[in-house]
Amino acid sequence: MFRHILIPSDGSAASQLAVNAALRMARESGARVTAVHVLPEEPALVSAPAEPAHSPILADIARQAGTLHVHCTTLQVHAEHPHAAIVATALQRGCDLIAMASRGRSGLASLVLGSQTQKVLTHSKIPVLVFREG
Repeated sequence: MFRHILIPSDGSAASQLAVNAALRMARESGARVTAVHVLPEEPALVSAPAEPAHSPILADIARQAGTLHVHCTTLQVHAEHPHAAIVATALQRGCDLIAMASRGRSGLASLVLGSQTQKVLTHSKIPVLVFREG
């Protein structure tokens, strides 16, 4: 089974469903997790490395993980392309699964807006588990 799961979260309702499911899966398999929140790149932080975060989103995931007795580290990353930061973080941290949400856009919205989840699926060399709401 998986030993280290990366859980990207943007704080949305869909993302929270994925977080809940991924944390339960981690508990059942004895895996540890890294929760990551990717923020837009800021000019002053362009060359700064990824940093630990104390954002409410990550604090909530860490609290949930603690309740389930799942070892969890959190990471906040600033990046121009969230999907690339997610894939790079998974590789750098030695994750063997990325578990994330998809909002399930379809039609024109999907073509115009694209999907970070779709981009992660396209670029990741490690397995990606997608949770869809609804």
